[in-house]
Amino acid sequence: MRATVKADRGPGCRFVTDRPEPVLLPGQVRIEVAAASVCGTDAAIHDSGPVLDDFGMRFPVTMGHEVAGIVVEADPMTRVAVGTRVTVETHLHCGECFFCRNGDGHNCARVQLLGVHLDGAFAERVVVPAASCFALPDAIGLEEAALLEPGGSAMHAVLRSGVSLAGSSVLVSGAGPVGLVLVQIAVAMGARIVTVVEPNPMRRKMAERSGAVVLDVGVDPMEVADPTTRHRGGYDVAFECSGAGAALSTVLDATRNEGTVVVVGLVKGEVALPVTRTLITRGLTLRGSFGRSLWGTWDRLSELVISGRVDLAGLLTHRLPLSGLPLALELMREDAGKVLLLPSLPDTQLHETSTEGKTR
Repeated sequence: MRATVKADRGPGCRFVTDRPEPVLLPGQVRIEVAAASVCGTDAAIHDSGPVLDDFGMRFPVTMGHEVAGIVVEADPMTRVAVGTRVTVETHLHCGECFFCRNGDGHNCARVQLLGVHLDGAFAERVVVPAASCFALPDAIGLEEAALLEPGGSAMHAVLRSGVSLAGSSVLVSGAGPVGLVLVQIAVAMGARIVTVVEPNPMRRKMAERSGAVVLDVGVDPMEVADPTTRHRGGYDVAFECSGAGAALSTVLDATRNEGTVVVVGLVKGEVALPVTRTLITRGLTLRGSFGRSLWGTWDRLSELVISGRVDLAGLLTHRLPLSGLPLALELMREDAGKVLLLPSLPDTQLHETSTEGKTR
């Protein structure tokens, strides 16, 4: 089987054509991969960044976790039938621990991550628990379905904030895929103003097309805030999606007293936090957001996609063969949105497909 494998702790990965098929265990299904999306975590794994230790990565492992495909084999006792179009919740949960029993399966005490602890989706086929599959509505195509997982992280962050975005001022730091979906959700929910801070010009344009006011890094978000936001001394709610420590300081400063900050991006290293001045005397709420709730965020995001208020397909800028991960990571360092790896494309030709669907 063709697959991209992280064999050890060193930088890089290997594309192989003889990866053994994963064994189908009780309660599992085998999925023929239609599309696998590349994300920043895959880049960090490829480069052997701190994420290897943060998540306790195992070797060797097939990479990739954002996936959609068709079930081609299923344990007879599972609820998912052969032929079902599915995407996958990549925080594989046990269903038995305290967190799973209380609605927090995404933070399962025994969580295993697809493409980190178990063979992932950068392959022709992948095996996952049937309980981790999300059956796709007919109105959602397989390519955009591969983006429901990262998009769900944005949906989860919005719900974790506990803030009704209708009429609120919203600040988003980082216009990567999660940040861009978050912008669309905020606009769809009736936010009064959505301001995005992003250094990449192409991503700023994508955020602007979604209805955001956009800024380069280093510009004070209060400079473009509406009069109500300025009068209140800051934004009602802020989402840090970039993973940059300096960006977290910016959003904390730009959020009003008694406002809420949700941290979504994986921050590298430690960040100094003046607790008294930031959290206590200003009454800020600081929350972390990891993964997606089961299955509330999946349902909510799917409804927004079907209604046309969130456009996941519009984030896709390139489609490459399964062997194209190195090129995908190179494109992502420049002006790419979401890059898909498609097993149906021949590995002999690396096609770059634009959002208009033209090969270039």
